[in-house]
Amino acid sequence: MYSRTRSAVCLGMDGRDVFVETDITKGLPGIGMTGLASTMVMESRERIKNAIINSGYEFPKGRIMVNLTPASLRKNSSCLDLPIAVGILASEGCIRSRMLDKWGVIGELALDGRVLGVEGALPMILHMNDTGLKGIIVPEANRAEAALAGGNIYAVTCLRECAMLISTDPEEVAARADEEKLLCRVRSVDAMDFVDADGCVIEDEADDADFADIAGQENAKRAVVIAAAGRHGLLMVGSPGCGKTMIAGRMAGVMPAMTDRELLETAIVRSVAGRGTDSIRLRYKRPFRAPHHTIGRAGLVGGGSYPVPGEITLAHNGVLFLDEICEFKREVIESLRLPLEDKRITHFRKGEAFIFPCNFQLVMAANPCPCGYLGDPDRECTCTQADIERYRRKLSGPIIDRIDMKISMEKVGYDELTSGNRGMTTGEMRKQVESAVRFASESGRHFFNSEIPDHELEQWCRLGSEETKFMNRAYDVFAMSPRGCNRTLKVARTIADLDASKDIKTEHLAEALRYRMGEE
Repeated sequence: MYSRTRSAVCLGMDGRDVFVETDITKGLPGIGMTGLASTMVMESRERIKNAIINSGYEFPKGRIMVNLTPASLRKNSSCLDLPIAVGILASEGCIRSRMLDKWGVIGELALDGRVLGVEGALPMILHMNDTGLKGIIVPEANRAEAALAGGNIYAVTCLRECAMLISTDPEEVAARADEEKLLCRVRSVDAMDFVDADGCVIEDEADDADFADIAGQENAKRAVVIAAAGRHGLLMVGSPGCGKTMIAGRMAGVMPAMTDRELLETAIVRSVAGRGTDSIRLRYKRPFRAPHHTIGRAGLVGGGSYPVPGEITLAHNGVLFLDEICEFKREVIESLRLPLEDKRITHFRKGEAFIFPCNFQLVMAANPCPCGYLGDPDRECTCTQADIERYRRKLSGPIIDRIDMKISMEKVGYDELTSGNRGMTTGEMRKQVESAVRFASESGRHFFNSEIPDHELEQWCRLGSEETKFMNRAYDVFAMSPRGCNRTLKVARTIADLDASKDIKTEHLAEALRYRMGEE
């Protein structure tokens, strides 16, 4: 008997339709499988057989043929275990096959019939919602991320529970889902809420890290506010122990709250990376990634035979912190050039393009020299000029040109360290950032200033006559590139937003230039 079950796979960041065709005929017992299935999918034959038997069903004694269509699409996911098992049961007559076309099914099977969570569930669910399916069955482990998708979604824990559910019309199930204990419906939640493993809305987790813990460095805190308000790249240069890492680690806390769209994008990235539950817990605090300097190019930008997201994608809508940037391999740093401009990265595999988003806030920290004490008033630098030049060459001109803000940090004095005056707190800095973002939005800019297209600079960064003369002289004196000039104007626009100023003034340009021409 023939049956067809609807499912999906995740390729890159997108869900794709997969139809599981199953036919049982006379012949030697066994399961044949076609449709460009990977080793992971082929191995599912043994898992499915044991899961069906241990769930109390009789395994068919005929020849089982499974075809995964479209045949040209590569399938490399354990999420097809459950739909294949459902197709076999439907072909055997254990499930009402006329209901299969109304359901979408994803899930991995354990040998005892339990349904296990899968990676990339959220993009698959969103895609199946768009195809007009009446109901979607997902593993209980993917309940939290499924809640963001909305629609008629049901979480199951075992194969028998799935078989009972899928034999019923989805519209009838929706009507009695709240009364039936075995039918576990996933409740849609607002995108600005977040849920626990049971699908319940819970409160934010406390974050003890605060800028109040950092004594002094008020100039650096000011730079952080500007960088966060406009999503400008920031490079901090200073001797060891001056607070660079502490500042970067708290930066996500001052960034504006994620919008519904950003939260969904972040959840999709985490789902593809197999961290779907973690992404839901990011209610207000944005992602923060700090890879070690020994990371390779693939780990930073992603890749692989079946491309997976790298650190720059995991930092999407959040902060990517590269500590000790001059210790990274040069080719790894250079791989950031295009992603910083395009806000996405494309991997080509076997004639297909996989696009991953990477719109992140870049924060870097470096020592002034290999020993770290160049310019330190208390410690003598032991590096030769050749050592210093070799160290700084890790950051090429094109990379430096893409960094909007550069600041030099000095060691905090003992009196300042023990004075008890901690300066701005995270809450105060965040209020400044939110005020600037709100002012920009009311002015008609519904994006960060670093994302202003160059052809719209005249509209959003218009200068008066005095400001034009000032910028014209600065362009010649500092031998600025056109990109550097445009980025300086965008930083000045952010500083003006912080002052709630409609016009960019000379003092805004002067401060932006100071950050632009910082320690290089």
